[in-house]
Amino acid sequence: MKPLESGDPTSLDDGRYRLVGRLGQGGMGVVYLGRSRSGRAVAVKVVRPELSTEPGFRRRFADEVAAARRVGGFHTAPVVDADPDGEPAWLVTAFVPGPTLQAVLARVGSLPPDTLTVLAAGLAEALEAIHRAGVIHRDLKPANIIVAEDGPRVIDFGIARALDGTSLTQTGIQVGTPGFLAPEQLTGGGAVTPAVDMFALGVVLTQAAGGAPFGDGPSAARHYKVVYEEPDLSAVPAELREAIGACLSKDPAARPAPAAFLTTLTVRHPDGDSWLPDAATRLLQPPEPAASPTAPDSPSEPRQGLPVANSAPHGVAEPRTEQPRTVTGPAARLSPGPQPVPVLVPVHEPQAVADRPRRRRAVGAAVLVTSLVAAGLFVWQPWNDSAKDNSKRGAATPSGSAPSPAPDSFPAEPLLVRQDTAPGWPGTCHGVIARRDAAAEKPVQLIPEGEGGACDVLPQWSPDRRSFAFTRSTPEGTAVWTANADGSNARRITSIAGGRVSWSPDGSRLAVLRMKDGVQQLFAVGVADGSARQLTSGKGQVEDPAWSPDGKSIAVCLQTEPENWQIHVVDPAAPGRAPQQVTRLPHPALDPVWSPDGATFAYTAGTYGTGTQGDIRLVNADGSGDRELVATGAHEMDPTWSVDGRWVAFVRGPYEQPAVWAVRKDKTGERALTAGAASEGHPAWR
Repeated sequence: MKPLESGDPTSLDDGRYRLVGRLGQGGMGVVYLGRSRSGRAVAVKVVRPELSTEPGFRRRFADEVAAARRVGGFHTAPVVDADPDGEPAWLVTAFVPGPTLQAVLARVGSLPPDTLTVLAAGLAEALEAIHRAGVIHRDLKPANIIVAEDGPRVIDFGIARALDGTSLTQTGIQVGTPGFLAPEQLTGGGAVTPAVDMFALGVVLTQAAGGAPFGDGPSAARHYKVVYEEPDLSAVPAELREAIGACLSKDPAARPAPAAFLTTLTVRHPDGDSWLPDAATRLLQPPEPAASPTAPDSPSEPRQGLPVANSAPHGVAEPRTEQPRTVTGPAARLSPGPQPVPVLVPVHEPQAVADRPRRRRAVGAAVLVTSLVAAGLFVWQPWNDSAKDNSKRGAATPSGSAPSPAPDSFPAEPLLVRQDTAPGWPGTCHGVIARRDAAAEKPVQLIPEGEGGACDVLPQWSPDRRSFAFTRSTPEGTAVWTANADGSNARRITSIAGGRVSWSPDGSRLAVLRMKDGVQQLFAVGVADGSARQLTSGKGQVEDPAWSPDGKSIAVCLQTEPENWQIHVVDPAAPGRAPQQVTRLPHPALDPVWSPDGATFAYTAGTYGTGTQGDIRLVNADGSGDRELVATGAHEMDPTWSVDGRWVAFVRGPYEQPAVWAVRKDKTGERALTAGAASEGHPAWR
């Protein structure tokens, strides 16, 4: 949850509902976390004021609200109050603690068969209740499904039709989300009936099984397949394939009704207390909601889960609270990299774009630099000069002594970064790929801000520096892309679970992360054809791949015990061989990057939420000689070596406003590269 913004209402209906924070923003309006007079948590959707003037909108909105209030059942988040005639119009739904299905799938990749069947039955029961009330959802998708302890909940139902004929749809834009629209919605050749929800159910369940029924390529190609080709159900368990295939029929009349679909399922609750796999169950722990700066005197709020209302605009990916990555273990870089993710994670990495425990550490001390900038006490220096550089260029040497060797000059090679074009990271990703040239104050955007909610993060130069790879997350999933050094000719390579990627020394392959049987594993994919080879197969999640300069090893992070991750190496020529542990340290070792000579790792160390929060350290490739490089009270992470191996760039600052810094490997010459209050992360020098 984010604080209220300037101009947001603080209450509705003469104080009946007090608004305490923003849950998100969608095509119809803004969704807030609210409190009734008794203190009950609710989700409050406030309609965009301009819609109130659209002809017929208020009437349709009132009709849809009245129908939605008739919906009952165990698997929905019901509408409990509304004022279609209000200024602005609004409605209130129950608040159900839990992450979205989108966040869960970003974390676990795919659901095991028993969990998938429980999900299918719960969603079918929800649609049965929705359709029985005369409502068509029209936007069923993972971001509109809350995963609660006792089963799924469908949210945001029955309101979409109120947008028909408004300025949002008069241009031909479909109500709904690309990737989940039925053939008749894409062609306009048939009436919108409850069968469109069953088609979307088939897509949701196929994705939850780890598949993509109509591929995950460009929207136009997917739409063609939806209308003319049969779905790919190879990822769906055999016992569910026929039922889900029927939902994806081209003919609306051939799709089963929810009740008929339910009769085909044999529901077996998994062993244990939860219907979810362990990695997803951990997401159910409710976070502490952020305090609203507009209500400093309000009483403290009890702990709450994630919003039940869809917070993302139609067609825009729900951010991840994860590394910006959104997976078990070190978070996807879509939160600060499968990231945190938000729920938008979210995270979310994602990620959005997710998550890694150290991404949740306290970062209060890191605001010191920002405060100094604001006060005028800290002045940004160009890269090739720094007030902090203690090299004393040009200083006279004492009489009779040999001159000191000249300090290593700042690298001339440009640095790739993730540039945040708007606030919100890691909850909401506005990341684009940019290039920082030496001595330049501002970076140059290489990949423009993506359309349709695309989030671009974690760039990596190719060995010849003629191109780079990056991770892109969209509503349809996460993939690795490449582009020429100037940002031209961007092309998709293959789908991945999130996180950073790493080039092989010859530039022919990329080490990436993918989900396999619910576990994030290491794969090598061909840049030319996207062909993939699995390199790990253990039960533990794999994170942070980094290919060695000689190509004989790939460093990864594996969890050795709760809250502790250590560097291991994998032999890409022997996928069956167990990863070899390199570090055995009392502190976590994350984000390993090889020095150009292959002798040293720079990595991120820290005990989450305590001490110095996150430091940059060096360790020899055999695990010996662990030593400090950068250790302050701020939050530091994501190191990268310069091409000559004499400098290390890294990120410093809170998640919401990271900045890129650099220091020599001998700990001298530390300087800020990010200017002023800009927000930049994910540096890559080589």
